[in-house]
Amino acid sequence: MRKKRILFANDAHYLGTGYGVYGKELATRLHNTGKYEIAEIACYANTEQAKQHSDVPWKIYPNSPDANDTEDIKQKYNAIGPVAHFGGWRFHEILCHFHPDIVFDIRDYWMYSFEEVCFYRPFFKWVVMPTVDSYPQNKDWLMTFKNMDLIIPYTDWARNTLQQQCGDSINMFSKIANAGVNLETFTPLPLEEKKRKQTEMFGKEVSITGAVMRNQKRKLIPDIFMCYRAYLDRLISENKNELYDKSYLFIHTTYPEVGGWDIPSLLIEHKLADKVYFTSICSGCSGVFATKFHENVGTCPSCKEHKLYHCGTSYPIPTEVLAKIYQSFDLFLQVAICEGFGMPQVEAAACGIPIASVNYSAMTEIVRNLEGYPIPVKTLFRELETGANRAYPDHDALIDILYKHHVLTTEEQKQNMSQNTRKLCEKYYSWEQVTNVWDEALSSVDISTNEKWDAPSRKPDSVKVPPNLDEYSFVKFILDNIIKEPWMINTSNILKLIRDLCNGYDKSGKKPMNHQLAKLQLENLLKSKISTDTLRTAENPQLFQEPFLNV
Repeated sequence: MRKKRILFANDAHYLGTGYGVYGKELATRLHNTGKYEIAEIACYANTEQAKQHSDVPWKIYPNSPDANDTEDIKQKYNAIGPVAHFGGWRFHEILCHFHPDIVFDIRDYWMYSFEEVCFYRPFFKWVVMPTVDSYPQNKDWLMTFKNMDLIIPYTDWARNTLQQQCGDSINMFSKIANAGVNLETFTPLPLEEKKRKQTEMFGKEVSITGAVMRNQKRKLIPDIFMCYRAYLDRLISENKNELYDKSYLFIHTTYPEVGGWDIPSLLIEHKLADKVYFTSICSGCSGVFATKFHENVGTCPSCKEHKLYHCGTSYPIPTEVLAKIYQSFDLFLQVAICEGFGMPQVEAAACGIPIASVNYSAMTEIVRNLEGYPIPVKTLFRELETGANRAYPDHDALIDILYKHHVLTTEEQKQNMSQNTRKLCEKYYSWEQVTNVWDEALSSVDISTNEKWDAPSRKPDSVKVPPNLDEYSFVKFILDNIIKEPWMINTSNILKLIRDLCNGYDKSGKKPMNHQLAKLQLENLLKSKISTDTLRTAENPQLFQEPFLNV
């Protein structure tokens, strides 16, 4: 009996992003079960980068173009917009090359929505763990969730949110998968060794509040800076000068980042330039250092070359080094308007670091499981882009948490918290537990109803559309009788087309829509179907030019 073929669309496994880490840990363990043949669409990786990280036992399909690619390839990549970055520009080619039974995804909606309308959907089962990070979920997303063959929730909070909005209209797995943490890599340090390493980093005994996050809009770096400044001012006002002198904030984040916060301006605004440290990596000697902020490229403390960068996707650091950064913290902050999970929380907890997290979305569940400090929500606001409620934390409560942990909690109590945090992390967030859920879920997927990859092409017919059909019947007739993909009627793209037809214009209210314009869109859909079917049924398809050979 052949193994199930699983195609995983995700950030490249070697990247230090939450998705990348999850993908590597899960794919490794699923492969080790011996039950699956696995391949990866490695987003943000080109061929050379994939080859450098090809020491994994599964196929890698690098997604990004190489610098020496032809202009035709680069134009193809750029032509379809942002979904190209997420695998959308060559999804069909990869499917034809690998012939998966199951495609699964764990990313944000806009990163995988193109998979719903792929003409090869009848050939694979679609399994997704959507990042449900807020309530309510966008109605277009809900329509897509209904078309997934199986949904695996990240958290109980996510499951309850989806059940509240979708009821029984979605096929949701009975167990939550969570995210795990490598408990062998992320480990606590004995107190004396921790104090010694902190002293090595800062030249004196210190008290470190830490955060690990991408520099993104939803990560509330300005709020962290504001509250930390207020905490320091409180120490000064109470003449706790010794504690003030040894108090530091450590932000492991990316800079510069497109759409990210202007960190140097925030440091100036809150007078924190000497109180906040960042992770920097040298592109020359590969040394990793805790440094004060430096614009763009700094001078390496070790090799003295002008090659020191703030860490990020372009300059990742090894996982073992990231673990050492967590180990230097005394308290971890997860401050964001929402989280689908928030892996740094459990990575910090595995290192025995107590956490403080906003009491909203997945953070609620994690801070409760780890018996950390829940940061109350000051207010919920409705975000225009998503239509979802987002949370702003109570600043005064966060300042009180900082004060309580660093000032009022004894060293013995902190040690007890550290040991308990690690113990709870082992209980709830081991990769073995996560893999067991995924293995059970993937094993339960019935692939016998998949269409065969070598099935003959379903040729479109030239059938005249009957007159005087209503909007729904008009679109359905074309899908059923001409394009011959009746399943597409319930996809979000087609339902939006029907909505625009009924309204006479698109959602923006600026572009008109009528039967003739809808027919043009459906004709383009038909052309796409013909092209993808030709790709699938070609006798010797040249699917990949040399830069795109799977490693």
